Amino acid sequence: MARTWTSSDGSRTFEGEIRSYDEGTKTVSVQSSGRVLTFTEDKLSEKDLVYLKEWKASKDAPDPLETVSASVVGKEVLKTKLHRLDGKRYRSAEMEKAPEFYILYYSASW
Repeated sequence: MARTWTSSDGSRTFEGEIRSYDEGTKTVSVQSSGRVLTFTEDKLSEKDLVYLKEWKASKDAPDPLETVSASVVGKEVLKTKLHRLDGKRYRSAEMEKAPEFYILYYSASW
């Protein structure tokens, strides 16, 4: 989402959408009018610096919905009777920890 960015001295503004912010190098990339502008954070107003910190924190934070749903699904899978294909035969299987990825095979014959 585009926002108005202001220079550190308040004399210039432009509209653009943040693409990236690197705290280590203190560089910001903003897309404006079809071009990506990259500059150092010292060129921005205090208000923009606060926005950058908040934007970075929201990007670094894990998505709570993904974390909750993954752990709930993982716990349910651990309680479920599982099977694995061993050659041409299905055998019982057990899991010691929640999986990182899930494959759900569902079949119905009407």
